[in-house]
Amino acid sequence: MRTSPYAGSERACEEAYEKRCWICLEGEADGPLAQLCACRGTTMWSHKACVDAWRRQSDKEDAAYRCGQCKDHYRDALSLELLRARLQANRTDGGNLIFTLNTLALELQTQGVYDETEQLYREALEIGRATLGNRHHNTLFSINNLGLLLQAKGDLAAAEPLCREALEVSRETLGNRHPDTLTSTNNLGLLLEDKGDLAAAELLYREALEVSRDTLGNRHPSTLIYIHNLGELLCDKGDLAAAEPLCREALEVSLETLGNRHPDTLISISGLGRLLKAKGDLAAAEPLSREALEVSRDTLGNRHPSTLIYIHNLGNLLMVKGDLAAAELLYREAVEGRRETLGDRHPNTLGSIAKLDLLLRAKRIKNAC
Repeated sequence: MRTSPYAGSERACEEAYEKRCWICLEGEADGPLAQLCACRGTTMWSHKACVDAWRRQSDKEDAAYRCGQCKDHYRDALSLELLRARLQANRTDGGNLIFTLNTLALELQTQGVYDETEQLYREALEIGRATLGNRHHNTLFSINNLGLLLQAKGDLAAAEPLCREALEVSRETLGNRHPDTLTSTNNLGLLLEDKGDLAAAELLYREALEVSRDTLGNRHPSTLIYIHNLGELLCDKGDLAAAEPLCREALEVSLETLGNRHPDTLISISGLGRLLKAKGDLAAAEPLSREALEVSRDTLGNRHPSTLIYIHNLGNLLMVKGDLAAAELLYREAVEGRRETLGDRHPNTLGSIAKLDLLLRAKRIKNAC
């Protein structure tokens, strides 16, 4: 697998550790070792069976779905199994139902399962509004979650009032510098960018980033998200000179703090690839686009929405290079995957269909000549 230009020092450090499972302390003689989360150093490797057993037996609330140290989600079937069992128990024993609904829904969304996610978010929000009120932080969490999910599904009209409500109430109750307010600020920016209102989105991104740098620091995961989002927007606006240092900063720090297989790092790898493509540096862009896709296939699966984005993006790059045969295969895979997971009318599905149609027209013209 190709690595990004920033990965060398990290890999050298990792190789200094002898591969051993952090749970049983045995090596590969006891089974293949895998990197199941974003941990580095001595806790980087484990036997999946050991981790699964630990997750089933642990009394830690988050052990079902994420690493207790790095907080990276495992994104697997066991996460869903354990969280569904917890939800069923909470429905019976009166446990923290809102929290468990949101946690299971977030895990489903992380794994690209949108329809069941929406049902759970709506239930959590309904309970929150009825029992806690519209201004409680748990209700705001549910509002934000449902808004982002509807946006991901392409229903911007339904998502916008939720995103605006979450931000307005967060500003009033928590203040402009609270991390939750910054999250809501960024979320509304994402929606406005999807609507095409880049000027309004940019103001929100800049606000979130400035305050996050000041309050959380330059290496905090949330700060990295805001850096990436502003860089992507500036790239879309055509301001490549301003976008590039942001895209490179997001990728460099993500690699150092999260590793090269974390979903946020893959977003940054792909983002820098898109920027380099926009600059016309296809030779530098292609390995980044391929790396993002390869690792996403391995960690998230072929039908995950993020993987489908990387498939589509690599198709775009290969089409610009003139490799129409390879681009066509990718576009067809993107169309098929998006039809299956997002539906025929989702903007991303329509975008892939349009690109495939454009490519087929180009092939017909080329063959006619």
